[in-house]
Amino acid sequence: MSAHVRIRPDALDKIAEAKGLRSRYALAKRLGVSQSTIGRVLDGQCLPGNPFIAAAMLHLDVPFDAVFEATDEKETRKEVLA
Repeated sequence: MSAHVRIRPDALDKIAEAKGLRSRYALAKRLGVSQSTIGRVLDGQCLPGNPFIAAAMLHLDVPFDAVFEATDEKETRKEVLA
């Protein structure tokens, strides 16, 4: 078993909306990632990678645990680097 970081999509949606980012396109632009990356991470198809996590924390000005959680659950999804 290995540890992973998972996103909390509902939390990210609330934070993005509070910052005036009302679409996945706007969120992707703010974080500097592609819209498809936002979609894959939020839809649970991929785990967020370090660059994604750092961008969310820096560009949305939120602490790690506001949007992400660490888990020991087995994950089979691909990690997203961007």
